[in-house]
Amino acid sequence: MNKVRLLITDGFSSDGLAKLGKFDLFEVDLNKGLDEAEAANKIKNADAMIIRSATKLKGALLDAGADLKAIVRAGSGVDNIDVSAASQMGIYVFNTPGANNNAVVELTIGYLFSLLRELPRCASGMKAGKWEKKALVGGEVQGRTIGLIGLGAIGASVAKKVKALGMRVIGFDPRAKELGANSFLDEVCESVDDVFKSSNMVTLHLPAIESTKNSIGKAQFDLMENGSYLVNCARGGIVVEKDVIAALDSGKLAGAAFDVFETEPVSKNDPLVMHEKVISSPHIGAATNESQKKVALMAVERLVGFFKDNQSECALNSDSVSRS
Repeated sequence: MNKVRLLITDGFSSDGLAKLGKFDLFEVDLNKGLDEAEAANKIKNADAMIIRSATKLKGALLDAGADLKAIVRAGSGVDNIDVSAASQMGIYVFNTPGANNNAVVELTIGYLFSLLRELPRCASGMKAGKWEKKALVGGEVQGRTIGLIGLGAIGASVAKKVKALGMRVIGFDPRAKELGANSFLDEVCESVDDVFKSSNMVTLHLPAIESTKNSIGKAQFDLMENGSYLVNCARGGIVVEKDVIAALDSGKLAGAAFDVFETEPVSKNDPLVMHEKVISSPHIGAATNESQKKVALMAVERLVGFFKDNQSECALNSDSVSRS
């Protein structure tokens, strides 16, 4: 049996590579930082791919993968893959749900403390020789009402952890009953707007799909009390970024934290990133050693299951793949 030609385009953890090596099944081509032309040239010779968020398998780049049989997104979101087109090409698309959840949850909660205590300003001031003790009077999370938009695995985990911190936790998800949200929220809201009306801190946990695109903006911020906070470690394009800036300038928002953006990487001097009341990071939600290991090991499990044991049930498009 010929080995599976496996192309990895966004790097991979050593734990994943070690696990791949235990199977006499794959011929691995490991890469990082390929431009589109380089990636297209390599994809032509691949039977399978493992990607993260940097590779965008859409249009001409996906079309180049005539021999592809499986794509594994080492992560949960697949908005960087044209799943419908892959299905038509006979390519199964897998992801690794849950493997990086805790990393995203902890970054979200870390941002809550950072915003309320202005920790970036504290650190930069100290490095600059400033002692701003009297100016840096922050707030506490205990006793505040936090609103969660999206109550899947990550939203539910955030809810349970911040509740232990003494926060009142409310939220909305159209699948709230199915997800059993009553078991981990103080109040299940009827709409996104209801969450913004009743919260002074809001965290987002939504996928990037057509219905969520630019779904959070001025109308929602106007419902909040002055001096509120917003955290987005979910997906870029959900929030209207210019409306965030306007809300910060007006005082409606006292601060905001963003790990994800409509366009990534962001341009130099991006107005949202540069705003004095914004804390930001370069899409590092899943970037922990622990998360990278879990994601890589699950990605390998997906590929081995598919190529060794002919398992495709956990593919996102298992019911729609076209096979000639």
